[in-house]
Amino acid sequence: MTKDATGAPPPVAAETGGPPHGRRTTIAAVAESFSDLQRTVRRAKARLLAAAGDDVESATQMLLHTVAADGPMRASALATSVHADLSTVSRQVTVLVSRGLLERRADQCDGRASLLAVTAAGQAAIAEHEQGRQAFFDAVLADWSTGEMRQFAQQLEQFTAAYDRVHTAWMCERAGRQGSRPRNAHHLDHPADPEGDPTA
Repeated sequence: MTKDATGAPPPVAAETGGPPHGRRTTIAAVAESFSDLQRTVRRAKARLLAAAGDDVESATQMLLHTVAADGPMRASALATSVHADLSTVSRQVTVLVSRGLLERRADQCDGRASLLAVTAAGQAAIAEHEQGRQAFFDAVLADWSTGEMRQFAQQLEQFTAAYDRVHTAWMCERAGRQGSRPRNAHHLDHPADPEGDPTA
């Protein structure tokens, strides 16, 4: 391996064999594509909410799937599982119960508490949503080959796992910094690590 004047080996090139700056350029392109994806999803959710009015489709998708997979469970456990505020989840649960998609059952371990369970109508709603979701992504991926879709699914799973791991570590580090920082300190004390989410 060739070494420079300092005796150190040259920087490792990107896997494509290009120079180190090629990796930085590619990472910047990935970051920008991810931002585009976030903006696209936010626009799609905004369109859905505007068209849905008081519909609880988002709650149906998230809460029903969670209870079906992990339940029966208490509302507090459900809120923790979906990383949401208990008061918000409680309101959504009330709507889902009134629609007959969830039901409350007595907790055999604690008579003062109740467990949430998916009803037959809720299972039907989950199945209907899953069919619609697959049809939507079938249309999105209409021009992709099976091999391309399989590779993308594997890479997306790998990216998501790495994103969650790194972002969690970033948040823990940030929380530790803020906890040790004097109250009158300004965030510019750490110009290389801004207060905002680096993925935004």
